[in-house]
Amino acid sequence: MRILVTTAPSAGHFFPLVPFAWALRARGHHVLVATPEQFVTEAGRAGLPAAASAPVIDLRATMAPGSGPHPSQRKGAGDASVEHIGRGFGRLAEQTVAGVAATAEHWAPDIVVAEPTEHSGAVVAAARGVPLVRHSWGLEVPPEAEEIAAEQLAPTLDRLGLPAPAKAELTVDICPESLQVPKARPGQRMRFVPYNGSGATPHWLLEDSGRPRICVTLGSVVPQIHGVKLLKELGEELAGDDAEVVIAVADHLAGELGPLPPKVRAAAWLPLNLVFTHCAAVVHHGGIGTALTALSFGLPQVALPHMGDQYATADRLAEAGAALALGREEISASAVADALRRVRSEPGFTERARALGAENAAAPGLDAVAAILEQLVEGRRG
Repeated sequence: MRILVTTAPSAGHFFPLVPFAWALRARGHHVLVATPEQFVTEAGRAGLPAAASAPVIDLRATMAPGSGPHPSQRKGAGDASVEHIGRGFGRLAEQTVAGVAATAEHWAPDIVVAEPTEHSGAVVAAARGVPLVRHSWGLEVPPEAEEIAAEQLAPTLDRLGLPAPAKAELTVDICPESLQVPKARPGQRMRFVPYNGSGATPHWLLEDSGRPRICVTLGSVVPQIHGVKLLKELGEELAGDDAEVVIAVADHLAGELGPLPPKVRAAAWLPLNLVFTHCAAVVHHGGIGTALTALSFGLPQVALPHMGDQYATADRLAEAGAALALGREEISASAVADALRRVRSEPGFTERARALGAENAAAPGLDAVAAILEQLVEGRRG
């Protein structure tokens, strides 16, 4: 069968889809990714064919028109954050729906698989009368955001003669149940398999320095907005401990860190699943992809959320006992170092992280869930 995968042009949205797309191709199916131009090459690096759904899109401008702070950057933003997510990704879909529809016209997909905030796929699935599958990237996106996106897309829907975007006939949930938000909508559980981009393993990563290795990362977006000052301060503070510190940051920002202490390495951009194989703990921004990757290796964590769903991820990790979470106003190099020493010295954090990793490993595999998609399409044809 032909499967159209739709995604926003963002690593955190696309990367969780990649292993499932591989599983579908391994079963002999044809997969095509539709995403704005700036992410077509990234899809190719993942070994997946892709078509541009739109020219290059300024995602930050699309998500936050006008002036003032992003609502999603305020802790406890509540409905304001949901409104921001719904309207913003609704505006993104307004720019991509024509391209996705044109791709679908030529590709003739039997089914559409979309990540939770990519709504043009749902519009095209409704227009073509094919099933829609929502593939999560972690914690459930509030259902209200989907409704707000549909409101934003009302003129597009009217033009196409559609009452609403398609509703998902299946939701694939890659988040362990113990970590998922309470009262999340029912979904088909599936094992999370880390994919964090392509890259080679440098020799130093395989070498044993004789000290535990700590990875520090703030993801791809936070350093672009807030700079690398915190990363540099953390490296200098943690250099005093008996540990090797690896700072993972985008290549074009790594040079801004300047000179670092001997036991601190600016690794530039490496796939985290390569780095975490050799780590004892992780300090990160609360990105759900980073968190799930760390849990798949049973690693205790310190979460430093800065915006959006990072707060929810940090809270859930802390409630599950696998991490300590610091609020924006609490973050300092010394406070983070203290939190890291605690998660490393108190065995309960590692025990809970390993338990969540085991829960993930026990979930249905990707091949089994791919078979469910086949049944869904066959049922529609029948």
